[in-house]
Amino acid sequence: MVSTIEPDSQKAAQNGGHDESDTIKMTSLGADIQMDKKPPVNGFNGSSYSVFPSDTSAKSTSTLNIGPYDDIVPSQISLKDRAKSCCRSCFTLDTLKKRLPIIVWLPQYNLLKLAYDLVAGITVGLTIIPQSLAFAGIAGLAPQYGLYCGVICCFVYVLMGSAKDITLGPSAITSLLTAAFATSFSPKLPNGDTDPTMAIMLTLTTGLIHIFMGVFKLGILVSFISFPVINAFSSAAAITIAVSQLRTLLGLKGVPNDFVAALDNIRQRLPYINVWDMTMGMSCILVVVLIKKLREIKFKDDPNKPTPKYILLFRQVVLISGSASTAIVVILASIILYILESNGIKAITPTGYIKPGLPEVRVPSFSIHIGNYTMGTSEMFSTLAPGIIVFPFIALIEAMAIGKYFARINRYKLDPSQELLSYGIANLLTAFFQGYPITGTFSRTAINSQCGVKTTLGCTFTGVIVIIGLAFMTPIFYYIPKCALAGVIIAAVLAMVDVNTFVALYKANKIDVFPYLVTFAATLLIGVQWGIFVGVGVSILILLYPIARPKLLFSSVQGFMIVTPTTGLNFPSAEYLEIKALDRALDVEKPNHIILNMEHLSFMDFSGIQAIKSLLAECEVNGMKLILAQGQKRVRRQLKLAKIKNLIVVHTIQDAIIKFTTEMTQDPNDSKEEQESDGHFISRL
Repeated sequence: MVSTIEPDSQKAAQNGGHDESDTIKMTSLGADIQMDKKPPVNGFNGSSYSVFPSDTSAKSTSTLNIGPYDDIVPSQISLKDRAKSCCRSCFTLDTLKKRLPIIVWLPQYNLLKLAYDLVAGITVGLTIIPQSLAFAGIAGLAPQYGLYCGVICCFVYVLMGSAKDITLGPSAITSLLTAAFATSFSPKLPNGDTDPTMAIMLTLTTGLIHIFMGVFKLGILVSFISFPVINAFSSAAAITIAVSQLRTLLGLKGVPNDFVAALDNIRQRLPYINVWDMTMGMSCILVVVLIKKLREIKFKDDPNKPTPKYILLFRQVVLISGSASTAIVVILASIILYILESNGIKAITPTGYIKPGLPEVRVPSFSIHIGNYTMGTSEMFSTLAPGIIVFPFIALIEAMAIGKYFARINRYKLDPSQELLSYGIANLLTAFFQGYPITGTFSRTAINSQCGVKTTLGCTFTGVIVIIGLAFMTPIFYYIPKCALAGVIIAAVLAMVDVNTFVALYKANKIDVFPYLVTFAATLLIGVQWGIFVGVGVSILILLYPIARPKLLFSSVQGFMIVTPTTGLNFPSAEYLEIKALDRALDVEKPNHIILNMEHLSFMDFSGIQAIKSLLAECEVNGMKLILAQGQKRVRRQLKLAKIKNLIVVHTIQDAIIKFTTEMTQDPNDSKEEQESDGHFISRL
């Protein structure tokens, strides 16, 4: 719609652009809008308008009350006032409660909640120790670095976490990605261990990015990674982790990390497997699965008799045992190894020496110096660049998926922005405690939930268990069999392979199967560090294809070819529309006029405008006229600002047909820009 405002020019100039008569007359599509009262400087405030036809002989008018509006238009608020308002909102009690949820639940805390939190925290603590030792091996680091990950993050989440069930720490996927992005490029220390500097730097950058995303509420970026891609990546990563643990389970050394190469290497070295390690590892997998089945036992009560307390206690023991299956299996395996070694039988490979004591708190190093080897800051960051981009999103996806799931089943609200901040600060501080990146983990969070944890205080007891383990129990950890750790990890990650989702995708929408299969294959064959890139790329291509190749509807009326795009006109689709419309006109329809129906176009970018210019030029060369019809207000404004010479824009398709059918019978010297007597506006912009 094209409108003109017609105040008295001289009076307006004398009064800063406002007519002294307090009346502004507007002409729009054959109707005049007269404002009875000029708006105040800072915005409309309850003014009324009279609307009447442009024909002054009209006998009736109508009045529309507009407003009231705020006295201050937001765009007129100064930057200083905006800054003051932002600062005031940052230092309120509500903001403090949001940033430190412990302030909300701590006043209602009681002994019953403490009992539940204590049981859950200790159970999770007994699980996180063996898992951390095993995950450190997946990350390519010495065992103690897995424990370092759990020292500080638990206490941060107690203060800042919004999900009572989530427990932070190392996970299988983050450990695998740490190996792919960091430790695989790290040099060896003199004792043969991998230098942790790059892994620690990845922790620092992940924390900073999470904090940035939390402050600016950028968690929405995760939405660009589709569910099929996430599911396929998780399943393929789980298989990769399981294969990487086969070498430890079988007692083999020197097996490469690559999925295909590892399988081939293991196949060639089957005659050299350690039967003791294999037997112990397979037994651990079997026992873990059987103990977990205890949680599925459904007890029946007699409704006519009260359930004895000893039966209730037995059920609770069974439930906790099922939740602490990892700890039970590792303890039993360690006892067996200790007995064997005490009797001089050194057949099973132990975890070995673990550096005792808490980690040294220090600022992460931005360079590596080992003997004659030096890696500068720029080289380190260029090597870590893919991980710095991908890692924060993968860790966030894993944690948020877990958090949302347990928030839904336990009926509480999860604050995504607050979770981002808590993950960010936890990772940031973990870097100072020499840990590699942490996130939420499904297995330990499930244990927390099953134990009935009431608040995030349960994480405190988990953190205390980790600290006690590092400070006093590292000599005992020596006797944990490596094959037992491999067994419990394989049992845990195989549960992540989700076949049912693939079947559901195939039944629901077969196009979603393609990014799933591509991501799955790329993660296994190319590597986990590239699998997610490939999957996201394929998803974006599938998302953009309908935009780049929109459906075009063609129809013909009396020498007019009508082209109706069903989506917007922007850079992916602009050239396609131009080519298809012109080809159809020249090869099939051969009309005198092409009408571009813009009813579905809400926006055009520069490429779309250029495509219209090009199509207009081609039409003129081939003796046709291009007419744009039914454009929305925003699109018409864009076209007017573009100042495309000889472009014809009308309100409706009917206007175009009536106008130019009549024009063909008129004198060609008639004006090419006119306003019909019925009020329809036809403009050559």
